[in-house]
Amino acid sequence: MEDVRIERVLRAVECIPEGRAATYGTLGRICGESPRTVGRVLSLWGSNVAWWRVVNAGGAIPGHAAEAEPHWRREGLLAAGPDAAGPSGVAGPGGASGSGRASGSARTGRAGTGPVVELRRVAADEAELRRRWEAAVADLAD
Repeated sequence: MEDVRIERVLRAVECIPEGRAATYGTLGRICGESPRTVGRVLSLWGSNVAWWRVVNAGGAIPGHAAEAEPHWRREGLLAAGPDAAGPSGVAGPGGASGSGRASGSARTGRAGTGPVVELRRVAADEAELRRRWEAAVADLAD
């Protein structure tokens, strides 16, 4: 993969504000890559960007929820279960208990795959991301 394509994806991730998330598809549309390419770039070169802010359409990062969860908690991105939401509607600290129903537990993704981001509430505005990204890549050659 060309270095400039990698850099364009990484700069798109850097445009997601703290406390917001975007899907692989959204970033793909912004930088002209497929969602799979966005995921591949993050898996190989994304350790120095806020990779945890990029999730699938279900709000998850399959296979990486355990690493992402502390970041999601800190940024208030987690979807809360019916018993887990505090006054702000965001799951609080403490993690899930054995039952997954204790206060502070995060809602889990499909088939209990782990915590998920509440995209309805925290999705970054695509138009704003695109404006930020266009400014961020202005110095790159195509």
